[in-house]
Amino acid sequence: MPFPDHIEAVLTHFGIAADTKAALYDLYLSMGSEVLEVFAEVSERVASPSALRPEDTLLIRETIVDRYLTRNHPRWLDNQPTPSFWSPRVSEGRASGLAMPLGDVATVAARVVAGDQPTPAGILMLGRNAHFGGRDETISFDVVAADLEDAIAIGKSLGQQHTLPGSVGETSGTYDARRNVALIWEVQPNVYKPGGERNRSISKVYRRHRNWHLITLAAALEWLRQRGAATYILKGEALAITHEVNPRKPVSEMIVALHNRTVAEVTRALGIELGEPSLEDDGVLRESAVMNHALRKHVLGHGAGDVIWRGAEKDEG
Repeated sequence: MPFPDHIEAVLTHFGIAADTKAALYDLYLSMGSEVLEVFAEVSERVASPSALRPEDTLLIRETIVDRYLTRNHPRWLDNQPTPSFWSPRVSEGRASGLAMPLGDVATVAARVVAGDQPTPAGILMLGRNAHFGGRDETISFDVVAADLEDAIAIGKSLGQQHTLPGSVGETSGTYDARRNVALIWEVQPNVYKPGGERNRSISKVYRRHRNWHLITLAAALEWLRQRGAATYILKGEALAITHEVNPRKPVSEMIVALHNRTVAEVTRALGIELGEPSLEDDGVLRESAVMNHALRKHVLGHGAGDVIWRGAEKDEG
């Protein structure tokens, strides 16, 4: 296991099982050295650290979520940027991303959420290189609950949890700043919708935040519009290709339909036209760094038309 030698020696001394070390290393890559501090605290509370199993490491993430939000949430309320929660795996536990407040949620929500629908009391956030396991140049947009206790409860809930803890869901993409080109490649929940006993503790706050998908996508598109970026949006039919989904667990037709409906609703509200990419757009996409390997392979072989929309301002004339 490629921990630093002194850490490896300590884990070996206490007889930590190989599968537990593997789970611990995955957390270390994504959340940094604080993982080891919390693991030490967990180990002190058990009779034999050698009995710890991979599932016991779940408590580590919950503890770090609590500490991260307690430390940084007040700074976001004060409009101050902080380090991101997740670190790219290639950085081996060294934080390299930023979490930046963007302003009032209500301003964005007013453009895309119907008047009879709830607007969450939250902090609109931009993450730069802050996506779980993310490669360089990722951007992500979240609405973190304004109440710290609500944010912590969301952050500890079951789900994908791919961006900032405290956010019910997010919009993410890749932004090639040098070429000013962006690709939005997901509008995805961070937590599972409460049902039965699952995530029951956040059922009330989840209902208040249920329009997260409209707000975070609108925030992403407005942020890119302000920069005059050439903006492309993944079609729902291409989610499986882009995310390299296990063919035994295909993306459902419902997920595809919800993605496309969200994109249609938000772009219509913002006055953005969804068009088919031109041959010139194909070239722009191929030259930039916004596509992952799987999507690039598809575009090189078949073009971008069946998998990507090009966003453009509507011609009011």
